[in-house]
Amino acid sequence: MVKSQIKISKLKHLHFLLIIALFMVSVIPTGMVQTAAAAPKDELSWTDDFNRPDSNDVGNGWAPLRGDWSIGGNTLQTNGGPAERVIAQTGFELGKTFAVEATLRNTDYGRWNGVAFNITDNGDGTQDYYTLRMVTYPDQRPATWQLLQVTSSVITGAGLIASGAVPVEVGKDYTVRVSSSSDGELNVAIFEDVNPLLDRSVVLPLGKLLAGGYAGIYSLGGKLQVSNVRITISNDTNEPGNPNPDELSWTDNFNRPDSNDVGNGWAPLRGDWSIGGKALRTNGGPADRVIAQTGFELGKTFVVEATLRNTDYGRWNGVAFNITDNGDGTHDYYTLRMVTYPDQRPAAWQLLQVTGSTIKSESLIVGGTVPLEVNKDYTIRVSSSSYGVVDFSISEGADKLLDRSEVIPLDKLLLGGYAGFYSYQGSLQVSKVRITRSVMPPVAPVSGNLVWTPAEGAADAYENLDNNEVIIEKSVIDTTWAGHYVGQALLTNSDDQYVAYYNANRQMVVAHRKLGDDTWVLQPLDTFVQWDSHNYVTMAVDRAGQLHVSGNMHDVPLVYFRTTTAGDVTTLTRIPNMVDPASETKVTYPFFLRTSDGGLIFRHRNGSSGNGVDLYNIYNEETQQWQRLLEQPLHDGEGLRSAYVDGPMLGPDGYYHMVWVWRDSPNAATNQHLSYARSLDLVHWEKSDGTPLTLPITYSSSEVIDKVPMNGGILNGNTKIGFDAQGRVMVSYHKFDPLGNTQIYIARLTNEGWTINQISNWEGRWMIWGGGSLITEVTVGRVSVLPDDNLRLDFSVHGLTRTWVLHPDSLRPIAEINTPQLPSELTSVRSDFPEMGVYVSADLGSSGNEQERYILRRESLSQNRDQPRNPPLPDPVPLEVYHLRAASKPNPDPDPNPKSKSKSKSKSKPEPAPTGTRDQSDKEDVKR
Repeated sequence: MVKSQIKISKLKHLHFLLIIALFMVSVIPTGMVQTAAAAPKDELSWTDDFNRPDSNDVGNGWAPLRGDWSIGGNTLQTNGGPAERVIAQTGFELGKTFAVEATLRNTDYGRWNGVAFNITDNGDGTQDYYTLRMVTYPDQRPATWQLLQVTSSVITGAGLIASGAVPVEVGKDYTVRVSSSSDGELNVAIFEDVNPLLDRSVVLPLGKLLAGGYAGIYSLGGKLQVSNVRITISNDTNEPGNPNPDELSWTDNFNRPDSNDVGNGWAPLRGDWSIGGKALRTNGGPADRVIAQTGFELGKTFVVEATLRNTDYGRWNGVAFNITDNGDGTHDYYTLRMVTYPDQRPAAWQLLQVTGSTIKSESLIVGGTVPLEVNKDYTIRVSSSSYGVVDFSISEGADKLLDRSEVIPLDKLLLGGYAGFYSYQGSLQVSKVRITRSVMPPVAPVSGNLVWTPAEGAADAYENLDNNEVIIEKSVIDTTWAGHYVGQALLTNSDDQYVAYYNANRQMVVAHRKLGDDTWVLQPLDTFVQWDSHNYVTMAVDRAGQLHVSGNMHDVPLVYFRTTTAGDVTTLTRIPNMVDPASETKVTYPFFLRTSDGGLIFRHRNGSSGNGVDLYNIYNEETQQWQRLLEQPLHDGEGLRSAYVDGPMLGPDGYYHMVWVWRDSPNAATNQHLSYARSLDLVHWEKSDGTPLTLPITYSSSEVIDKVPMNGGILNGNTKIGFDAQGRVMVSYHKFDPLGNTQIYIARLTNEGWTINQISNWEGRWMIWGGGSLITEVTVGRVSVLPDDNLRLDFSVHGLTRTWVLHPDSLRPIAEINTPQLPSELTSVRSDFPEMGVYVSADLGSSGNEQERYILRRESLSQNRDQPRNPPLPDPVPLEVYHLRAASKPNPDPDPNPKSKSKSKSKSKPEPAPTGTRDQSDKEDVKR
């Protein structure tokens, strides 16, 4: 535990000795015996026998903290300085468990000498530590031992923990040993050779417990010789005080004399700061004041934890981090601050990004209430484990009053800099701060827009991907709303065909015809779409032939219709509830799927983004009633987040496979943790290794495929399940690479677990941020198998649709081509209104002819983040069903360059949609 930047030379020793202790280099300092190899693998040991030439420089990592220390006659000695003297081995920081053992002798009467441990330097020439010491008297008084807690190098009566008599003599070697196996528990012993003269356990008061720090030797007035020291520490990287080679820590408890000079590496950047009553305070200057620990720059990851209190009402105080000096007297930084009011207003907290030392309304990232009082100590903790993600908490003792995470836009991200404190007009006391940072320095993520480049070494043609479909028939159903994109549905069931859509007046309509008949029966329904692109409509037919329709929902009560006569859409009747009205009040993402025997299942979310659960119902055709398939939600974000699911999808292995990301809030940047589960019956779920999952599946119980953090470039709706020729699960998705570039990845499930494969090699970043239906810069399809067992993956970048052909083993792109297009009659934009695009929806069902298929075509503007558009708006456009058939011969004049189509207003935007187990969320560009 490093408490002082003044002792910076000790940190250099620390780095040097850690390299020796942890990596076992062959060069060992003179007199040092490296014994880590012989110690248990969870321990590290360090030994010094002082067998080196006489010198006033003890060397070997020893730091004389108080007094003069030297090597003489192959022993450690002290021969000058204040009465209380301490030397510490600052290259070997103590862990949660440790043992310190020294062979020493008192060479004169009346001198207390022994070992010191948990030594921390206060930065003012004083130290806090424990010491086990012993003394021999020249008179009849018995020799004595004491265990003391020393504060600021001063021994008081209050510091005595335990003591007693021990038969020791001057001029004789004794082994003094102290060990700790758990917090606050010590074993103290003194041996003469192998005979224990003292051996007992002592419990320390936890409220005053010292932890970490260093071990060394203590002397009162000298007359001491030490011939051997051995220090053993735990190698637990999660415990305080452990020498984690990837992290450095710095601590200050401000336990030093009152002074207007804070010292210890602190730089008052704005305002007057001082030490008073062993606390950091601010007592003058501008309203917004900042002090920074400029001797300890933050790394790529960091933790800042401080104990502080507000001493008056109406004053905002807290920690500041990523502090950077603009060179003009102003600073940029983040602050987590808190305030308590004298009236009825609740105490509050805020996370701010401050620019130029000025707080504006746009500085607020997030805020809320928290139960605080003045003149009480609270622990504020801020940490960041990945770029643009801040975890923060406020605690009173062991009770957390606030505990949450937040994302920060990467294009506005502050990196590195320093940590410190913020105060608005003072009335702040800070009694302790600890800063931990990664050794790895921060490196700014790449900036700039995403730029697509073809896969290196991939061919630009592939004969097995030609699109040879021809148009057999076109049928115009009606005109449809074109003011914004919203999903519409086509369902073919044997010789019945249904279309669910929003007409020119935005009213939901279901149309029906018999195949081969160009006459449609239109049935308007009593629901109208506004501007929300979440509000797609979907359909399914049950085993009795009844049509089920649901849609136009985003956190609203259930909208659901069912026919009472099979094949007759005029009998569609609104059913207000399926199972439980209380769990159907905030519905989004309706999704029909089938059991292996054709039973109909309905999945929906109830709740909002960041606070919703997935519910599954199953339909009984005999009773014409729905009931719960699962008695509890399949996923539960526990009020903190929501699961955004792809699937369940029936795979070639007979399992239903499902992947999802967790999302903490409406901000799409909070997507995280690509996760997986599978089931044989949609009721009993398990991990990929067969481990059963207890329902509901939660954030902590999930099997994580790829631990993508928030702000990590992954997006719900763009995680897709596919399979290779061996039937192995392939999950396609995008995220940021280590440099912050947006890339497409495939995760494949193998016998050894999940393997993550980067497919693209692009530069630049698609900045995923905000709520509403996003304009997607990247889309990714499902992996599918080609006739030659190579794999196909479709994707798009900035509207350019491309296809990779991937090697089935290495997943290396063999070819990258423009995605084969539908006939130009479908893909060419006909409207003269600016920014119109073509949208096609796949069939949710099938006519049963594998050589033929139907698609639904219309044109519209894109989504608009669910917000209204200002006039003018496009006129309603034709809604058409096209009947396609695979041609017996290749198209004699295929268009090899879809980009040329776009120049001639070709903007086809496919909407793959499910039948049975294919996920209807494919219908949406982005789910929100």
